[in-house]
Order: sequence, then structure tokens, then C-alpha cells
Amino acid sequence: MLSLAAQMLRFRKGGFIATFVALAAGVAVLMTCALLVESGLRYHGTPQRYARTVAVVADRDLTVTHTTLGEKESTTLPLPERGSVPESLVPRIAALPGVSKAVGERWIPVTSPAAPGTRVTGHGWSSTPLAPYRLVAGAPPRSDADIAVDSRLADTARLHVGDRSEVVTGGRTLAVRISGIVEAPAARGSGSALFFTDALAARLDPRPGRFDAIGVLAEPGTDPAAVVTAVRRVADRAGVTTYTGEDRGLAEEPEAAAARDLTVRAGSAFGGYAAVVIVFVAASTVGLSVRHRRRELALLRAVAATPGQVRAMILAEVGLLGALAALVGVPTGLAATGWIRDKLVDRHFVPETFAVRGGLLSGLAVTAAVALVAPAAAWIAALRTTRIRPTEALGEAAVEKGLGGWARIVSGLVFLAVGVSLIGVTGATAGDTALGAAIGMLYTFVLAIALLAPWINQGAARRSPRSCARCGGTAATSPPPICGRAPAAWWPC
Repeated sequence: MLSLAAQMLRFRKGGFIATFVALAAGVAVLMTCALLVESGLRYHGTPQRYARTVAVVADRDLTVTHTTLGEKESTTLPLPERGSVPESLVPRIAALPGVSKAVGERWIPVTSPAAPGTRVTGHGWSSTPLAPYRLVAGAPPRSDADIAVDSRLADTARLHVGDRSEVVTGGRTLAVRISGIVEAPAARGSGSALFFTDALAARLDPRPGRFDAIGVLAEPGTDPAAVVTAVRRVADRAGVTTYTGEDRGLAEEPEAAAARDLTVRAGSAFGGYAAVVIVFVAASTVGLSVRHRRRELALLRAVAATPGQVRAMILAEVGLLGALAALVGVPTGLAATGWIRDKLVDRHFVPETFAVRGGLLSGLAVTAAVALVAPAAAWIAALRTTRIRPTEALGEAAVEKGLGGWARIVSGLVFLAVGVSLIGVTGATAGDTALGAAIGMLYTFVLAIALLAPWINQGAARRSPRSCARCGGTAATSPPPICGRAPAAWWPC
């Protein structure tokens, strides 16, 4: 049957191309949305400054609880000011068994006039072991007039040891001397760092007595899990969070949590909507292709082909088209996701460290979805033709099908009513409840329109007679009778 299906595709190039384009476009769109979701779920930021730590203690988000229609809803929001932890936690964590050092770190917004397009943060020199940064030239800052810069800032601003420069922080312009240049193997991205003395960093920090985060270094040979457990107990009592493993990136880049939420929500919302639309588009395209071949299928039935053989041939054709569509659509979706990622970074929706990750699971899921939708559509479209008796096949093929049964119109009206009711729910609620109602409203309206499409199209045709006349031709072209009336009565029923 697969060989016969491949041979028959050669004689129906138009239907083949239309079905192939619909399926390939569906695979590409779904692959893009699925890969965005997968990348978002895998993204935890990049622990560059905390690469050597076993744990980071910080306070990066706030959970807000509110009541809507008698139902409590909780929303976790990243703190725009990054949050902070008390200095008193540092000696308590440093005294824990297995902890080599607990280092409090400050993140101070800084602007370097020598590199105005570079995002720069200032830190105290004592935080350099967390990455770790190593000194490649010069010496550490010894006075308030000294700073050490990382190699990326030095290259961008063309700074060398001993050079004089200026930095702006907290509304003040500081004249400084470059005392040293440092670099860290894990550091990458567009951000750069510079280092003050610890005393100057404490004075420049707008939150005295607090650190942005505390990095925990473990003693060599100790069990990291035991150290993390002990640190977490102390942090929990203080009401702050312990980040370990990949989650250390969330402590370093609080915007990573917002980026995860954006990509997962956007990919899921657009992917779900696209899936519903593509299901109907692919099903309609495949079904139309099969209906256009009703005479061909009826002829096969008339020459003793069994219903199972005809259905197997149709499924083989659509399966072949689906495989070809996956071969084209999956790579196209991968390329499109990379392009969308670059646009999101350029518009500052996600950090530069956000990367497109995965693809295997997304590709398999999308291919499986199309492999289910396309054959199902072909099966349903060919079901009536393959069920009739061979002696009635040719006569049946010449009869056009009706608009649809009562089950279809009742289902469409139910979905339409649900969609209208969700409009009120969306307007009366807020937060996650309103978002869920809005997404549900979108899906139900799509399903309602898809189910009621034959009656909508018929009604539109009846309300636009002149458009029908222009499409059907002039009186000289003698359009076919409509609803049993003569050609002269070229008006809808």
C-alpha cells in the first residue's frame, strides 16, 4: 500500500503540495512554541559569579496572596531591587560544619563613561573567590581611589593598569585609578564587573547592614549535600532562600525567573492556540484532498477493493506526507526559535544568557501530534466512501455531502455559549483566574467557529448575492442553478 500511495501522489501534485504545506507549516509553528517552552523550563540563569559556590543565600522574590471571588490566589513576583539579606547571617553560616567561607556580596549599579553601552556592576574585592576571579595584571584595590576591572570591561574601554578613569554610581562621579585586571573562566555575556575596596563598596551600597547575597564555599573533601542542608536550615529560619545547582543562576540573575515565566507562558498560550488552529487547518486540508478523490476511491471500491484496503492506502499517503512535513518543519521550527530568541534578547524580554536548549522532546512531541492529526482527518474524510457497497460507489461519489449532522451544530452552539459566558468571567475577575478564562474563551470560540463554519459560510453567501454573482460570472456565462431555480434567478435561496 505504501508503494501504491507513493505512485498515486505523482498524479495529484496540487493536492499533495497543499497538504504538504499545511502539515509542514503546522509542524514548524508547533515546534517553535514547544521549543520555547522546553527552553524556558530548562533555563535557570547562568551562575557566572557564583560558579564555585555550593549554595547561594538570597531573597529574590515575594509571594503575594489575594482573594478573588472567595478564592485565594498566590502569585510569586521577582523583587525589582533584587532583595537583600542581613549581614548577621554571614558569621552564622561561616560557623557551620563543612563551610570553608561565607562571603557577603554587594551588587552596585555603575556606569562607566569609557564604555557607555556596557552594563557594569560594582562589587567588593572580597567577593572575587565566588566566581572565582583571578588577577591577570596589576594588584587588588588598596584605597578608595583604586578599582579592579574585569578583562571584558578593560577590552571594551581600552583600560590598562595605572590608567585614570571615571565611574558614576549613586548619582556621584568618582575619579579612580585602574589598579588591576581580573578575569573569570565562567564569565560571559554582555555584563561586566569592577571591584572596589570592601569599605568603599559598603559606603556606596544604598542598603547599609545588608548584602545582596551570601555565597557559600565548602571545605575540600566535605559532603556538599550535608553543607547545603545545614545552610538551608539557617536560611529558612531567617526567611530567605537557599539556591543550589542550576538555581544559583536565579540568585545571580533575578530576571531569569521572569524570562522563564515569559517563555513558558507565551509558548504554551501561542502553542495551544496554534495547535487548535493547525488541527483544523490540517484536518480540513487533508479531508478536502480526500473528498476531491471520491470518484477515484469509489472506482476502487467498484473494482472490488475492500474498505480496509482503501483506508490503508489513504493512511499510507498521509503518513508519507506527514513524515516529509516533519523532516522540513522540525528544522524550520528550530531555526525560527533561534531567530525569536535573538529578537527577545534585543528587546530585553530575556537576558543574553537565555539559550535555546533541548529540541529532541519537542520534535518528537510535535511529530507525534501531526502523525495523529493527519491520519485521523484522512480516516474520517474517507469513512463514508469506504463504507458504501461497491455497486453504489460511483453513484454515491457524484452526490455532494450535506452541511453536517445535529451533533455538529449542537456541539458548535454549546462551545459558542461557553465562549460568550467566559467573556463575563474574564471581565469580572483578575489575575490568574482572568488569564485562564481568557485563554479558555479563545479556545472555545475557535472550536465553535470551526464546528459552525458550514452554516456561517452558507449564511454569508446568502447575505452577499452580488459577490456571488461576480464570482459566478455574468448572465452570458450561464451559472448553474442554485437551490433548484433557473439560472436567471441568480440569487441565493
